[in-house]
Amino acid sequence: MTTILDRLDAERAIRHTHFRFFVLSDAGRYELIGPHCFTPDADIEYRIMPGPPQRFAGRDEFVAFMLPSRPPAAVRYRLTGPAVAHASAPPDIDWSTGQPRLTGHATVWHWPATQTPAGQHRPADWTTIGLIEDTYRQHDGQWLIARRLITPAAGLVATGAAPGAGRPTSR
Repeated sequence: MTTILDRLDAERAIRHTHFRFFVLSDAGRYELIGPHCFTPDADIEYRIMPGPPQRFAGRDEFVAFMLPSRPPAAVRYRLTGPAVAHASAPPDIDWSTGQPRLTGHATVWHWPATQTPAGQHRPADWTTIGLIEDTYRQHDGQWLIARRLITPAAGLVATGAAPGAGRPTSR
């Protein structure tokens, strides 16, 4: 960085990339996440999802994981609506190591299905608050994530179950 204005421009671009990730994820546009959010050689690790930590060597591996495979006809209703929704607090960007490091929190709701087989809306199956630790690097004129670590900030906040027949309602 040569001037304070350069740093402010970089921080604006970094925040834009940070929030673009959420917008693309929430819209299910996983194929765009790679080139718009991560460097080709990005080191990505998620310790927040159920099960063992998930590590990805490069953006292509991450995008391949995120792209849904075609489900059997019996469970196609699961693709109704978004599968994830993010809400983020304003992040902090630290330059003390020479590379910009973004730290922030996001609340994330996850649905394997947003509606019951009968078409009723249903609550998220699990919700969590994650700590985001991203290191950014300029690549092809964009500030992109070169290293990402996502860990639980508060554990698993709420859990539920897969959609079933549901209970009868008067509606």
